[in-house]
Amino acid sequence: MKKIDKDISDGQLKQMYLLYGDEAFLKKRYRNKLRDAFLPDGDTLNLSYFEGAGTSVRDIIDTAETLPFLSERRLIIVENSGFFKTSKPELADYLKQAPETAAFIFVENEADKRGKLYKAVAAGGYAVEISAQTTDTLTKWVAVTLRNEGKTTDRRTVEYFIGKCGSDMSNLEMEMEKLFCYTM
Repeated sequence: MKKIDKDISDGQLKQMYLLYGDEAFLKKRYRNKLRDAFLPDGDTLNLSYFEGAGTSVRDIIDTAETLPFLSERRLIIVENSGFFKTSKPELADYLKQAPETAAFIFVENEADKRGKLYKAVAAGGYAVEISAQTTDTLTKWVAVTLRNEGKTTDRRTVEYFIGKCGSDMSNLEMEMEKLFCYTM
């Protein structure tokens, strides 16, 4: 994930990214960071979004072949398609020679690293597994979030909070928001 942050800060974005794993909060956060980096100022004309198992490879390819409007790139986001579990050789072959005017962000729960599509994305861009965070990482994240809101606590209390709320970052964020509202 540090590599994605570096790509964004340097302005050296890859043509394609694959975010996969079981931590939905971080996948969503990095998808949005990449989207905002590719399409600054909320450009929605050059954004195409595909979601679900019914996504057509042909539709993705047709969209990628469409030139962007008043921009350098057209961004195509494909979420929860299942393409990286099943073989999609047509898409894998296309990604190897996709036009530079098209950028791709794939967000999936699972990916087969042996698959042709995974290898095509890894060769032309960057694939990162985003898995559940360790308790230590979560503790630091909660502490920083609390500090940013002007709240202070000790490590033991943060660990207790995580123990009660679980390790799902989305759930932790919602519970922290409740705490912030309660302590206003």
